Amino acid sequence: MKTIRLSNLLFKNYPKESQNLVTIFNKHNISYEVLENTKDIWTRDFMPLCLDDGTLVSYIYEPDYLQDDKYQNIKTKIPYEKNHIDLVIDGGNFVRYKNKAIMTDKVFKENPSKTKDEIIETIKSKCNLYDLIIIPKQPYDTFGHSDSMVRWIDENSVLLNDFSIESKTFNDKLLKALQKHNLNIQAMKYSNSFFTKKRNWGAYINFIKIENVLIMPIYGIKDDILALEQLQNIYKNCIIEPINFGAIIKESGALHCVSSEKIEV
Repeated sequence: MKTIRLSNLLFKNYPKESQNLVTIFNKHNISYEVLENTKDIWTRDFMPLCLDDGTLVSYIYEPDYLQDDKYQNIKTKIPYEKNHIDLVIDGGNFVRYKNKAIMTDKVFKENPSKTKDEIIETIKSKCNLYDLIIIPKQPYDTFGHSDSMVRWIDENSVLLNDFSIESKTFNDKLLKALQKHNLNIQAMKYSNSFFTKKRNWGAYINFIKIENVLIMPIYGIKDDILALEQLQNIYKNCIIEPINFGAIIKESGALHCVSSEKIEV
């Protein structure tokens, strides 16, 4: 049984969004847990990775974007699990489906004392992965998370944001990295007016999926309809529940970012 874990600060800082999310959970009998003593709402980044057998995998949560002393008060420390990766990682840069996962190449920058091969093999071993797919991070993205770029459809198929409107060069580089692993690729399309200085990424694929329920963050704009139609077409066997996360999206994250999982088997 999968339980979704949320920060108590999400309920404190965003009561409307939190209550709407809980309403969806209750509607579909989805278990959730509120975590106390967290220092920010982004539980995905610091909580352990959860594997399909319920194993929790911890890591060193010391991302470069929180190294300044002024951020120490918002950096949540968690105890190391028995299964621990001795590498600097944050959970938003780990998108897994069964024995495959996708991360951006920022993981190499965060661990300069290790070779790329050492980093890949360590993560594969600790997370029981057959394949770890490395993609380029967006050039302007401070966080370097893969969960706002690409998500799994099934074991051999992925959905990614169509970045060609922003940069064809980067989009081609991203496609090439995924095609090396023989993945079928579908792209989330956007209107030409979607990307702006205030909206330079697509939060729509920053969803959470629990069994056959897919909860999708939306902005509260007309582009939501186009995105919803695409997800309905791609995840045909899912019940899709949109939730307005506009206020949270402005803080550079969305639904996947504010949630983590644990599994009891």
